[in-house]
Amino acid sequence: MPSSSKKNRGKNAVHSNNNNNHSVNHRGGPVKSKKQEESDEFEKVLADLSRATEVAGTKRAKMLERDAKMRVERVERYKNVIAGRAKEAEMEFDMMLRRKQQKQQFQDLLQQLLAAQRVLLDAPNTDFQGETVTENPHFDVAVGEMQGWRVNMEDEHLVDVKFPNDEPDSKEGLFCVFDGHSGKGCAKKCRELISKTARKYWTRVTGESASSTVDFEKVYLEVDGILEKELTDGSGCTAVTVHVTSDVITCASVGDSRAVLCRNGAAFYLSYDHKPENALERERIESAGGSVSENRVNGQLAMSRAMGDFIYKNQKDRDPREQHVIAVPDVISTPREAGDTFVVLACDGIFDVLGNDELVACVLSKKQQGKSNLVICEDICRECLAPPAEGGGRSSRAEGTDNMTIMIVDLK
Repeated sequence: MPSSSKKNRGKNAVHSNNNNNHSVNHRGGPVKSKKQEESDEFEKVLADLSRATEVAGTKRAKMLERDAKMRVERVERYKNVIAGRAKEAEMEFDMMLRRKQQKQQFQDLLQQLLAAQRVLLDAPNTDFQGETVTENPHFDVAVGEMQGWRVNMEDEHLVDVKFPNDEPDSKEGLFCVFDGHSGKGCAKKCRELISKTARKYWTRVTGESASSTVDFEKVYLEVDGILEKELTDGSGCTAVTVHVTSDVITCASVGDSRAVLCRNGAAFYLSYDHKPENALERERIESAGGSVSENRVNGQLAMSRAMGDFIYKNQKDRDPREQHVIAVPDVISTPREAGDTFVVLACDGIFDVLGNDELVACVLSKKQQGKSNLVICEDICRECLAPPAEGGGRSSRAEGTDNMTIMIVDLK
């Protein structure tokens, strides 16, 4: 018994010792030690990290590939845009050239049509018509006219040295030039009406000054209203009017006839042309529903303000001041100075050839030669007349083919 018990204790002791070295799990397999588990866990983390890195690398590679593809596409798209813009710019340039060519062709055709409508003579009419007005001691006036190359003479003028009360030694005078177009009716009626209507709107200026004034806007609009009722030929005209008093010089104008004062030997501008291409005039015309084409109102009339020309004033729902062409004058006044010696009024038949400064210098030069105002008027008309072309039958240039009227008013 004792011996057997000892054996059992030995077996138990051996079995207990084996349990310390080889643990068995509940499934019968070996149980990993803590160190082995940590090692396995670390291996698993490394494996997961490797897989994550591989996935991230794959994603990054795909993203880089996509970005590169997008860059290529973007570059190609920009190339197409740039090419398209270049093509568009080239097309715009071509269109600009075509428009310019068409514009030039239109201008050439228009000039041919206008030349056909207002046929020039085979040779100019160089007969000079002149007059002098010297009965008023305060003014010495000369006027000269020449028909020139035009088939008809459509200019008119007015000299009133008894303005406003028919006094022979009046210190006031009214001087006008009217350049007609599409007939002489408008210019002729203006000559008949302007002085009479100006007297109606003449007023004495109160105060120390012995001067007076005329409301020329009312004068021009009233005359134009009469013309609308009485004109039958569809004509129109410019109107430049100079009112001289003892201390003030005033100019009212519509159209492109001009007046210029000689002050201290130089030109002092009393008027400016009313041309459709002028920015303010263009804006006014377009706001009235008209248009400016080839520097003409509605592609036809070469001036933006005129007497008559009622085809451009036919908007019955608008004021006379809001028509395509208006008879509202620009008015410029200047106090008289000791150096004011003479005023020149003329139509564009003169001013197309000579500028304001050139004309004043020309008159001064001829005066210094001892020539009379009437002789000077004739000289200037002949000098402005376009000479015939070689072989005859036509003028040698466009300038100098119009009717010509020039008036010189010496101030005393």
